[in-house]
Amino acid sequence: MRIAVLGAGVGGLAAGARLAALGHRVTVLEQAATPGGKCGRVEVGGYTFDSGPSLLTMPWVLADLFADTGAALEDELELLRVEPGTEYRFADGSSVALGADLPPTVAALERFSPGAGEDWARHLGACAGMWRASAPVLSGPAPWPPRRPRRGERRPSPADLLRIRPWRTLRGLARSTVRDPRLRLVIERGATYAGADPRRAPAALAVAGYVEHAFGAWHVRGGLYAIVEALTRRLGAAGGELRLGTAVRRVTTVDERVAAVETDSETLDCDAVVSTVDAALESTLLSGDGATARPGAPATARVKPERSLSGFALMLGLRGRTPRLGHHTILFPPDYDAEFDDVFVHRRPVRDPTLYVAAASVTDPDRAPPGDEGWFVLANAPVHGERLDWDAHADAYEEHLLDRLARRGLDVRDRIAVRARRTPADLERETGAPGGAIYGAA
Repeated sequence: MRIAVLGAGVGGLAAGARLAALGHRVTVLEQAATPGGKCGRVEVGGYTFDSGPSLLTMPWVLADLFADTGAALEDELELLRVEPGTEYRFADGSSVALGADLPPTVAALERFSPGAGEDWARHLGACAGMWRASAPVLSGPAPWPPRRPRRGERRPSPADLLRIRPWRTLRGLARSTVRDPRLRLVIERGATYAGADPRRAPAALAVAGYVEHAFGAWHVRGGLYAIVEALTRRLGAAGGELRLGTAVRRVTTVDERVAAVETDSETLDCDAVVSTVDAALESTLLSGDGATARPGAPATARVKPERSLSGFALMLGLRGRTPRLGHHTILFPPDYDAEFDDVFVHRRPVRDPTLYVAAASVTDPDRAPPGDEGWFVLANAPVHGERLDWDAHADAYEEHLLDRLARRGLDVRDRIAVRARRTPADLERETGAPGGAIYGAA
């Protein structure tokens, strides 16, 4: 079959490589000048930053992908275990480091708050049930429409519905499994992995954090963009083609079947299309109104109210090293609810955001000049659009985040050698995602 894949992010490259390895004629079309989508790389002044994802979980997914396309994972990527995975720092000055090695994690939690270790183990048990119920759906065929399981497939069980607790929100799950309000924040943070509000998000989103705490966290030597480079190699080795700087304007159909993909310069006949673009753009591509999906077009016509959250990323090249800093640090504010009200209710820059700091050079020193370190700092942010013009707010908010870091005990303003940023507006321009929403619709 002739297959066009729309988008050369991680998903598009993976789909293209798999389909090409199966013998199909695959063309991956990407409007940007480089592959990767939201998984980007920034190099400035001898510092190298991942400008999107900065943590790898479930590495066996990549191992299966590479094996299916003719390579071993270890021949393509070097994975470095990060343990403990993350240090969590709270507004009252307390902190705790959590990892996938359960005994020391439980011990650390008991020192942090008596009984918290026992609560954490109970929470992980609840999440393990959710994971067993969810994994076949996440890694196998869609559950709808119903069908008879094939030989060897696990039969769906009504008990699975109970395990994922559809009647609970993620906040409700946190309150039902742990008593310390600080530890509840760690659980509730799982909602942001899907761009959602923990007060409204389903409890099943706990599995997003569970896979890190149960199975471990990894850094890829050279940064997570190395995954994009490896997938690009697998696509080419399998015979697929990657076309960069090629924006798709329309997907044409004949008798309700895909017939061709139209770009700015040509029409590609195809038998099937795999779309990895934001779902909000697909209707415009099918209707032929692809011009509305062009990055840089007025966002006010495209952004819908219920988009997922975006992020404001600040990349800092720092002189010297920070004592006792781990690879991942999360700094919680005193009022977590106010943060989500700013994002989803008021649609304004978060006044006192949770700050995520990824210091990859702790694990991978070549990411910064000798003796120095690079930080990727991420704050939750509402999307760019009608109610908030991030281009107008970016300079002031960059300084605001540096001030917030200082107030949380990490004042690095006099150590900054280089800096860069990626705002929701930048995400929209670079990836075509309306408003720069990281996860599409919330």
